Amino acid sequence: MMMSRHWMTMAAVVALSVVPACADDQGADEPAASVDSTTPVDTDTVAPGDESWDLVWYSDSSGFGVADKWADVIADKFDVEVRVHDHATGGLSAVDILWSLGTPPEGFVIESDLSRFGRLGDTRDDVADAEIVVVYGNPINSGSTDDLEQCVTTADAPRDPPTHYSEADFAPYEDVIDSIFAGIFELTDGRPVMVRAYDSYNPVIAPQEQAGVKAECIVAWEAWSASIGRAAARHDVPLVSMYDAFNGPDHDEDPRAKGYIGYDGQHTTGPGQDAMVQALDAAGYEPIG
Repeated sequence: MMMSRHWMTMAAVVALSVVPACADDQGADEPAASVDSTTPVDTDTVAPGDESWDLVWYSDSSGFGVADKWADVIADKFDVEVRVHDHATGGLSAVDILWSLGTPPEGFVIESDLSRFGRLGDTRDDVADAEIVVVYGNPINSGSTDDLEQCVTTADAPRDPPTHYSEADFAPYEDVIDSIFAGIFELTDGRPVMVRAYDSYNPVIAPQEQAGVKAECIVAWEAWSASIGRAAARHDVPLVSMYDAFNGPDHDEDPRAKGYIGYDGQHTTGPGQDAMVQALDAAGYEPIG
């Protein structure tokens, strides 16, 4: 059976799930609540001194368009220029992000600068100068032994549920995420910087239910999300839970019904992007370091 793979988003639900729950009665045509850029902000929690901030964004296609929207909110809220370094790339994995920070996959033979830094190229200077860094990448090629492919598909035909989603299954992926954060803080060299992780919303909960795998996929999705949360927590990195924002606190709500997911059944609409920005903004702007 051919499955249409989702692999857009991923991260976790442990460190800081500050996203407000979505209203149960939000209609498909009702936009997400806008972010109030005039809300008073404790300026002691933001990186001091600069009139311009650099925002570095790593994600797969789940994050398309979000960095620019959030930058507009930040610019209005803090009266700064925000320079966006948007590395959102379809299918981006955590391995791709780590590779762009100068650590290629284990056993990879470096033959050129391109192979040294992978598909994103060298992003180290972006991070070294950043005030804000957002990280999300999927488990592809991380060595993870999970079988989330049974969940991250738009297919609705009956199928076997996932069975491999233990902490051990996700351990190699968690190690890659851990190494990404370690690399970021090495590059910023003790300078205060706002680092954020986000986890995956589940856009395909309706097809999962039709396929008879919804309950198991919720458990598996939560386990996947938790693996990123553990890595983030070890570095005091807040985790912004898009899973909570889109699927509710019990992770059983359909974001399509809220108008957050577009015609392809996977990617966000404008209101979905707004919901992600609202979640990021709600996490605050306290730097680490």
